Amino acid sequence: MTLAEALNGFVAECNQDPRLREMNRDWSRQIAIVATGHHGRRAVWLKSQEGILTSGEGPLASPDMEITAPEEMLIDIFSGLLSPTEPYNAGDLLVRGQQDDMMRLDILTLLIWGG
Repeated sequence: MTLAEALNGFVAECNQDPRLREMNRDWSRQIAIVATGHHGRRAVWLKSQEGILTSGEGPLASPDMEITAPEEMLIDIFSGLLSPTEPYNAGDLLVRGQQDDMMRLDILTLLIWGG
């Protein structure tokens, strides 16, 4: 599975869940995701607008939040195989942004995958 496929699955799960759409109706954010690895750095993104998530490839000019981690770890997190808590606490998952936004993304992951 690629990171783009994992993000697409994450987005689909969020958008299919009416309670998540309602919870996020007032959360408009652009989230840059930087995957590191043997290929160097690869940029993808998530956007939240009025309760709907979208994803894509490439950098964002002015992200509200940035997540950086090894690509395989990001794939595992966004596909529900790995909770972000342990890698974050170990310093392997770096998150820059507002604490409220970080908590919102954690809650989304927990509600979707049961982390």
